[in-house]
Amino acid sequence: METCDKNLRPIRVGDVLKVFHFTGARRKKYFMYKQVTRTQWLGGYGGKPKVLYFFVSHLSLKPESLDGGGGYWLGMNEGQLEDYEIVQSVKCDHEDREKVAA
Repeated sequence: METCDKNLRPIRVGDVLKVFHFTGARRKKYFMYKQVTRTQWLGGYGGKPKVLYFFVSHLSLKPESLDGGGGYWLGMNEGQLEDYEIVQSVKCDHEDREKVAA
């Protein structure tokens, strides 16, 4: 199943994501904001097939690197991510996207 946010909207390159971080005192919820910056094929070692991933930036000024300092990889076939919500997209079309069938 295609990777989508909690509202079943498919995630695309350029999307800004609101990601749940933790629950603090008095049940206050804290969130982080991330941006999907690109895709890349990863894997393919030991006879395993390559898989396409999104790179999700932490929105810090650290450069993208392999050690995870500037972001992390998110699979493109993860299904519905309950802790993620698309809040903005490059074309401002995220609310009009056809929802993924659950």
